[in-house]
Amino acid sequence: MEPVAAIRPERIKQSQGQIILHRQGLWNDARADVVRRIDLGRQNIEVATDHHMIFLNIRGSAKFGENYIDGRNVGFTPRPDGSLVYIPPGCHWSGWDEGDADAGYLMITVAKAFLTNFSERLPAVGNWRPKLGFRDLPIQSVARQIAWELSHDDPVSDLIVEGYLAAIFGLLQRHSRTSGKAFRGGLAPTLLKRVIEQIDAHIDQPPSVRALAEEAGISREHFSRAFKQSQGLTPYAFYNQRRLERASDLLRLTTMTVTDVAIACGYASGSHLSTRFRRETGLSPAQYRALWTG
Repeated sequence: MEPVAAIRPERIKQSQGQIILHRQGLWNDARADVVRRIDLGRQNIEVATDHHMIFLNIRGSAKFGENYIDGRNVGFTPRPDGSLVYIPPGCHWSGWDEGDADAGYLMITVAKAFLTNFSERLPAVGNWRPKLGFRDLPIQSVARQIAWELSHDDPVSDLIVEGYLAAIFGLLQRHSRTSGKAFRGGLAPTLLKRVIEQIDAHIDQPPSVRALAEEAGISREHFSRAFKQSQGLTPYAFYNQRRLERASDLLRLTTMTVTDVAIACGYASGSHLSTRFRRETGLSPAQYRALWTG
């Protein structure tokens, strides 16, 4: 088995782009690499290790391409700034993508042995599935805090990173309870897409369930039930998730004040956003923004 310390990002994500930044850190059973490239062009991906691999897009978007999992074409999901990829041990992810020429990512490599001590507390510890291009604000925030630890070279860092990794794998297990399940009786894909577009278009003012049901052309009760079967969340819970994601995008990508971000995302005040944001990530909006600008 190739040790964690021997993993090389340039062999996993290959391109003709120029690397202008590469920072790395090595801890017990884990390493992290932050890589930034310019003039990126096409990027070829080849991931096949006996370790857990977590990728976070820090800068730039992968806009189109092809993805293969264990040789099977699984289509392509765009990976915007802030999106995540998780590849479990023994899984082969290959393909290519193109997008923004100026791009950066965080790659976290975790030895398979890391989870041995958690097997009693995580009964499904061996049941890990690949996930490509997904959004999860808590995982994203914890991964970014691991990148922050690259600037600390002290014994305490091992303990801190171990805690962050335990949080990430716990959140991934929570994800696995609903992801990949085939829901029956949900909304048709084209209808679901139209409803989500309506929610995203009115993120500053929550659309009523009745209005969304009318958009779908079905009763309010049927819509609520079908939407939850499709998404695993009620319409209002889904709306809250989307507006937190929008707020996180604005905090990362703009210089808007926290109050302005809150109003743009339908919160009554900056303190209202701060409360919800801290509950979801453990960070205030200002602390979250500092992780991306530091």
